[in-house]
Amino acid sequence: MPTTSRVTIRASVIYLAVGSILGALLFVHRWLPLGPAIPVLKITHVHFLIVGWLTQLILGVAWWLFPPLKIGRERGTGTPRRRGQEQRGSEPLFWLTAGLLNLGALLRGLSPALYTWTHAEIFQVLTGLAGLLLLAAAIAFVINLWQRVRALGRNR
Repeated sequence: MPTTSRVTIRASVIYLAVGSILGALLFVHRWLPLGPAIPVLKITHVHFLIVGWLTQLILGVAWWLFPPLKIGRERGTGTPRRRGQEQRGSEPLFWLTAGLLNLGALLRGLSPALYTWTHAEIFQVLTGLAGLLLLAAAIAFVINLWQRVRALGRNR
């Protein structure tokens, strides 16, 4: 398993743990009121589980299991064109994708709660920015994986 996939899968497990703890707090709050700040965490709970855990888990597993590009040979020299991680696509672009996804998930998950508690307008702006970051992460991932998708279509 490539390092990129290991890191994103581990990060997804962290989101799963935090999302589960928030879910447990929300569950306990139904019968034992823990304070007015707890219901606001519902958005954070759902977003951490769906975007933080599930989407990031899919990202890491897809990067790992999607068929890598075939290794070709340079004309004339016979040296391999692609080796190791390069067969999967651009590793820096993958790290950018993972960074955008995590930053977007954190901002989108925390901004509504912080806005409710502080009423600072900046948190509404950060919620919108989070959506743009998540969109950029999706586009970057598709661009990076597209060579491998196209190669699958050529093999038919």
